[in-house]
Amino acid sequence: MSFPSVIQRLTWFALICVSPVMGHAADTLSLKDSVSFALEHNRMLSVAEAQVQAAEAQADAATGQLMPRLDLSTGLFRTNSPLNSFGTKLQQQGVTAADFDPTLLNSPAYINNYLTRLNLTMPLFAGGANWAAQTAAKSQAQASTYQFDFRKQQMIYQTIAAYVQTRQALAQVEAQQHAVRAANNRWHDAQALKKRGIAIESDVMDAHVYVLRNQVALAQAKAQYQDSLEHLHLVLGMPNTKQAPVLAEPVIQFQAENVNKLLEQAYANRADLLALQSSVEAAAAGKRQAQAGFYPHINLIAAQEWNSDTFGLKNDNTTVGINLTMNLFAGGANNAQTRAAESKRIMASLQLEDKRQQIANEVRQAWRGLHIAEQRLRSETEALNQTLESLRIKSLRQKQGLEKTSDLLDAQAHADASRVAQIQAKYDYMIAKAALLLAAGTLHEGVVQ
Repeated sequence: MSFPSVIQRLTWFALICVSPVMGHAADTLSLKDSVSFALEHNRMLSVAEAQVQAAEAQADAATGQLMPRLDLSTGLFRTNSPLNSFGTKLQQQGVTAADFDPTLLNSPAYINNYLTRLNLTMPLFAGGANWAAQTAAKSQAQASTYQFDFRKQQMIYQTIAAYVQTRQALAQVEAQQHAVRAANNRWHDAQALKKRGIAIESDVMDAHVYVLRNQVALAQAKAQYQDSLEHLHLVLGMPNTKQAPVLAEPVIQFQAENVNKLLEQAYANRADLLALQSSVEAAAAGKRQAQAGFYPHINLIAAQEWNSDTFGLKNDNTTVGINLTMNLFAGGANNAQTRAAESKRIMASLQLEDKRQQIANEVRQAWRGLHIAEQRLRSETEALNQTLESLRIKSLRQKQGLEKTSDLLDAQAHADASRVAQIQAKYDYMIAKAALLLAAGTLHEGVVQ
């Protein structure tokens, strides 16, 4: 067996062994399935969801501050203090004439008291502090919800990008496999032409070098595919040990809009912008909460007590009242808290305005990027068609001895490069669609298939 034949057999064996889909047939994974899986299993998205639940719990806690508070306490104490001993007997409704004996008053015996108390407090007026705290907490909870929604949109985009890049890497592996097969054909043709006396040994050597280079490029493409697949697994929250799925061709539903319409959609739908608007509302409520420190606080108080020398609910008494407190001087603390709250409100307002401008920039950049990607796809598709036609013509001429092997190999290299460039342009165009939908705040599960 000749040395070239051995090389050919080894080359084909290597192609089979390092094929990206090996072993048993794997399940097909669509882009829609990938997005659904990521939204359910991505760990960082679960963290964001837990933050929403924590903010909602804080809002519930703030609402609870507006409600009456009812506390139950019970306990036992034993004393021989003259004052406490006599008072306890009064509480137990057990004072007799003998208890007024000075000797007993000054040196009483130990007395036991089982005290059970039911205490009710209710804020009647707190300068608006409690209501402002509730508004701030609810606004913060709403901001957390919007942030979670935006995080979901980002996760959808990241999943689309990871899926498309993996599908692109796989397509480039297939293209490079085609390039290796074509290189082997050119090498075989060069050997045949040499036998006919049309080509020389250097042509065969050049063709062999071209095969080796394409084999290296194929190995690199396969490594890139594995890297992309592992990143996709990370985004999806899927272990790397899982068998690599067969990736279906991604589809993104997209309807072109003019940039002004996209800006309107972004201002209305961008969840991160809505989150900042809620943060501004929370900051304004925080200022009102701080200003409440200048007002009096009025609370309703009611209590029911039972006192007995044995365990049980006996000898009850009731207390009802209204308590008013008002700070007259706190060393300027209330003023400082109000200034701090106002500064936070101003900061939130400035961040909101900055976010609006940032969103406008993102929409315009994504819109321009989409049109450039579309133009590039058309250009690369036409370039691929022309390089393939040029390769076909030169291949025919080379078989007739009218074209040099080196020129044919150059044409083959251009065709292979054009095929890779067209693949990249195709999938970059898909990612550009997703980027524009994300910038406009309209990216959701329904746009992918």
